[in-house]
Amino acid sequence: MLIFGRDAAFLKEGKAARTVYRLSMLSFVLILNLFMASVIHLLIRGIIALGSWNVAGSVTLVPVFSAALLIVAAGILNARNLRVRRIVFDTSVFPETWRNRCIVFFSDTHYGTLNGPGMAEILVRKIESLNPDLIICGGDLFDGPKGMFDATLDILTRLQAPLGVLTVLGNHDYYYLSRPGSSRNLLKRQRNREEMPMGEETCLATVKRALPWRFLENESITIDNVIFAGLRPFSIKDEKMAVKFLSGLDTEKPTILINHKPQQIEEAAKAGIRLQLSGHTHGGPVFPMNIIMKRMLKGRHFGTSQQDGMILDTSSGSGISLWYPRTAGRHEVVVVEMSKKS
Repeated sequence: MLIFGRDAAFLKEGKAARTVYRLSMLSFVLILNLFMASVIHLLIRGIIALGSWNVAGSVTLVPVFSAALLIVAAGILNARNLRVRRIVFDTSVFPETWRNRCIVFFSDTHYGTLNGPGMAEILVRKIESLNPDLIICGGDLFDGPKGMFDATLDILTRLQAPLGVLTVLGNHDYYYLSRPGSSRNLLKRQRNREEMPMGEETCLATVKRALPWRFLENESITIDNVIFAGLRPFSIKDEKMAVKFLSGLDTEKPTILINHKPQQIEEAAKAGIRLQLSGHTHGGPVFPMNIIMKRMLKGRHFGTSQQDGMILDTSSGSGISLWYPRTAGRHEVVVVEMSKKS
């Protein structure tokens, strides 16, 4: 159902198709929780049978399934909230000008099929209230074909900071903004894992013209003697190029890496990166996905971890949506407080 809903939204760019996709997201979480409730109920009934206790089925059925529905309802409310998570980053090796500065990092908003201008307004107001010196987007800003996010662009142009706004592409940006052809062809290429064509296409060019942000695609920029580098590792060829870019990066100056996925971690640490900011995982937004993802990514699915002296922080994403109940974790923006250890 989830795949069908997504395909409908990308093949038919209209309100009806978008509604199907949104309802499929809601149904996915609901069905998953009802399935887990069924398993728990069967286990309880099995224990009762082993104990030869006389307990009516409704006595266990109603509480278990009510709890499952309450969890989904709580997930809907949780998905509407955008918290601020703060991390303190040691700037001992950074220029003195970076001391007490504030970087705001956000990612995975997925504007288009799931979220619209209303949710973008919430994000922009939240970031504006934090008065950041620099804003960084970790990718997956948009999700859907051209025409689904036009109204959101006007709101996002308000995101400004004294040192600017930096961004990388996420896999959803990459699939649906930078490829030529119809939405049907985009889905076909994605499933076949075809390598992406280099260069800008219509949608991506439109976004870049509308947003006065600096897009980093295996590129770097120096701001007050600190290097900010961004990767675009979304195909096998791109991954090789990203690793090559990292190995050739001059990190004599302190360097912060923006990588949509929490990958290339060993290569980044070896290259001398001080801090890597990533997203993509959403922190595992639905139980038990968060537990599975934590094991698969060795705890790097969310929060702060270390790799050979490099700090990695993976955000749970800012993609607040009324249509996707979040039963694990919370949506967030991350404030990186640049502070020198005393």
